[in-house]
Amino acid sequence: MVIVAIAGGTGSGKTTLSKKIIDSYKNIKVNYLSLDSYYKDYSNLSFSERAKINFDHPDSVDFDLFYQQILEYLKGRSIKTPTYSYKRHKRLKKKGNLRQGDLLIVDGILILLKKSIRDFFDLSIFLKVNSSERLKRRIIRDINERGRSKIEISDRFYNMIKPMHKKYVKPSENFADVVLGEDYDYELIKIKIDQLLNGNHQKN
Repeated sequence: MVIVAIAGGTGSGKTTLSKKIIDSYKNIKVNYLSLDSYYKDYSNLSFSERAKINFDHPDSVDFDLFYQQILEYLKGRSIKTPTYSYKRHKRLKKKGNLRQGDLLIVDGILILLKKSIRDFFDLSIFLKVNSSERLKRRIIRDINERGRSKIEISDRFYNMIKPMHKKYVKPSENFADVVLGEDYDYELIKIKIDQLLNGNHQKN
């Protein structure tokens, strides 16, 4: 079992890289898990109250549950993962089912924040993209996929996302094995993953 973590700010391309990796391996079982699914359960609050939560602050993430589930997964067990609705800002009743595989891709803006969780990863990648480009991507995604307005997206970006990026996300770059800019060479990443899958490389 190889676990690859992908970090970086909102709109940095974490999901895009995750999909690229998954598409590169057709002959092995590759699974994907997002830290975004582990936002704490705020279903007891009204939608307007939930909309005010700073989801880019570490306190909004259930790191304990994520840690326990990855631990169980590494013991060879399937896990029932939480499902989160970004449109409604709340955890849903339905669960995901993460079965055992050969390669697990995990991503999230705060995925490298906790040492106890970083220790699970065989390879960690940080995507470094400037804030204006990330905002542009965030606007497109949230309008199309989450029904947000441009003003709402921009306000959240400058009032919550950008300050949290500076305080928590950007410093976690120092814990990554590999830091990639916008024009990274994917083949170099694939070579590293191939080495891990073939057992020819050990993490320091």
